[in-house]
Amino acid sequence: MKVDYFKSALLHHSKGNWNKAREIYEHILKTNPNNYSVLQNYGPLLSQLKEFALAKNVFEKSLKLNPKDPLLLYNYAKFYHDQKIFDKAIKFYKDSFEIEPKNNFSMYNIGNIHLINKKFDLAIKAFKSSIKSNPKNFLAFNNLANSYKNIGNFDEAKKYYSESIKINNKNPDVHVNYATQLLMLENFEEGFKEYEWRKKSKTFLDYINYQKLNLKSKVWQGENLENKKLLVITEQGIGDLIQFVRYLYKIKESYNVEIILYLKNKKFSHFLETEKFKIISEEDKIPDHDFHNHLLSLLGIFNKKNQLFYKTVNFFKNNKNIEIKWTNKLEKYKGLKIGINAYTSLQKKNIPFSYFVKLSSIYKANFFLIQKKPSDNDLKEISVRKNIICFPDIDESEKPFLDSIEIIKQMDLVITADTSTAHLSATLGKKTWIILPFLSDWRWFLKKSESNWYKNVKLFRSEEIDNLDTAFKSVEKDLKKAFF
Repeated sequence: MKVDYFKSALLHHSKGNWNKAREIYEHILKTNPNNYSVLQNYGPLLSQLKEFALAKNVFEKSLKLNPKDPLLLYNYAKFYHDQKIFDKAIKFYKDSFEIEPKNNFSMYNIGNIHLINKKFDLAIKAFKSSIKSNPKNFLAFNNLANSYKNIGNFDEAKKYYSESIKINNKNPDVHVNYATQLLMLENFEEGFKEYEWRKKSKTFLDYINYQKLNLKSKVWQGENLENKKLLVITEQGIGDLIQFVRYLYKIKESYNVEIILYLKNKKFSHFLETEKFKIISEEDKIPDHDFHNHLLSLLGIFNKKNQLFYKTVNFFKNNKNIEIKWTNKLEKYKGLKIGINAYTSLQKKNIPFSYFVKLSSIYKANFFLIQKKPSDNDLKEISVRKNIICFPDIDESEKPFLDSIEIIKQMDLVITADTSTAHLSATLGKKTWIILPFLSDWRWFLKKSESNWYKNVKLFRSEEIDNLDTAFKSVEKDLKKAFF
């Protein structure tokens, strides 16, 4: 029986047995080095194996044999795309598309390249071309919506997220994108309903872990909790915990209920009142309970009760020893005390430190850096600025934010990026100014300078992508008005 080596190689290739597929492709090419069918698959395989130099030779040889093959051109474009050589990737995607316009993924990938490089107008053009070629490409609709969202055209973004869902109603990520857009536009009823799709995500560890819990209890949707046990699962970042734990206090106000709070890590448990909540984490067995839900799902439940913007609850416990430590450290600094924080876990929310350096040169005030491990460049700037004070040993305890909390308490004002420090300061009741990027998180909504969640917060918004000049001009003006 004659062995069909090529079919065998394709089978191994499709199953991810790349080294075996390579062995067979190379066996065939030894006797027939110009076998185009083999070369056409061998080049992409070498690219998958990150043998880029050898792959390039194979692609170039293949192009000499068949320079007008749209699939070959597409694969060569992807070869460059994977290496982030975007100009060449775009060229070969375009060449492929011109020969075979039905291959909408050429223009879709061009759109993705422009989107990642923040060339949003070009991304919009490419995604629309992809959609024209294939009106069923729901991912192109989703990324077209993302492009519109990034330039601040939120109505168009909402429209195209909706179109994507009409084509494919089962993709959690598109539903979540749609949800956050609706919430930003303050369409709370539909927005929170769509936001429940996040629990089906296969890309976010929080929800993958939730699915593994395989909980049998009923999901709480607002039923009477008198004499019941409710399991609340925390999610996302520490800022979300600080901001939204208020709803647990609201539930305790309304019912005689035992609340079991499931934390991702018990190192944050020192924040919370263990006499009010039973705290567990991933290491603990989940106790019997009647209902469960996620922390951010409580927002949708209270929205239905017209109680979405429940009052801030300052739940932070006082640590006398650390309070004394920071009172002693800060008492020598006379005059206005301003806490600053420039960095977040998301680069797009970061504040270039130069803005704070400029503030420190304009105003006679003490600026205290409330963040861990500033960069070497920032430390260099701080070393020549007598009124920017940095404490290298801040929050080195295993219990996060113990120092930050006590420093914030002694500030007259905190100016910060949109990060956990903002929620710490706001929850502590401190005057807090939050600097928002052009595309900010949904929780701050649109065009507002005040927060629905915190009465003591003022929002300063960027009017341009990657440019905080207008926001900081407003900060300078308001600083002068409020303190000088």
